[in-house]
Amino acid sequence: MDGWQISHLRYADHSDAPGAPTAPAAFLGLVRSDQRAWIYILDDGRSLSHRSTIALFRDHPNVWKHRSGAHIDLEMPVPEAPPVPAEEWGAIPDVFPGEVDLSPTGLRGVVCVNQTQSIDGVTVAITSVERFADGARAHYLCHAPGRRFREQAGALDAIAVDDAARMYRVAPLARRQHGNRIEGSLALAPAIPLDARMLTITIGNLGPSASGDHQPGPWVFPIALDTSG
Repeated sequence: MDGWQISHLRYADHSDAPGAPTAPAAFLGLVRSDQRAWIYILDDGRSLSHRSTIALFRDHPNVWKHRSGAHIDLEMPVPEAPPVPAEEWGAIPDVFPGEVDLSPTGLRGVVCVNQTQSIDGVTVAITSVERFADGARAHYLCHAPGRRFREQAGALDAIAVDDAARMYRVAPLARRQHGNRIEGSLALAPAIPLDARMLTITIGNLGPSASGDHQPGPWVFPIALDTSG
């Protein structure tokens, strides 16, 4: 509208920013030329919720999504361009992830992450990211007290983007499910370039549950990468 584009989407329980609502709200970041602005949409618990708002943009990878904690930073940076699809900047094996070499001989480094996020009582953690010659592998854990998942449940709708706006192809790998606990990993391709300083992995949903439903997120993990080598 009037040249404005949505660049970010966040949901916060409240904000301490001057003029921002104190009630739960969706925060939409807007960009137009060199202008930046935010609009707030209060969560009334009926027609709007963080789930319904994020669902509107689930198929729009150029809109960066995040469910914040108690506070929201209104000074967050705005990407200069939408993420570049993986096929446009790197090589992906014809059979993905089957042909990605994740053997020890191709290992180039390991990033210890150990980040944890909890949404609606469901805790997800990314423990590490392994960098290989032609791809990467991220390991994650999920703990959901009071919920039961079906066999082979795992992370769904995962997206990976680095600080140079390069998007990666993501696919699930081995996963184990024990009642309300999931252990799994994700394959990424192409290989993470040496100049990448940050990799953001977003898990959109978990599931399916015993009832067949998905547990909606998103769980967002900004991961600092080692650029020394």
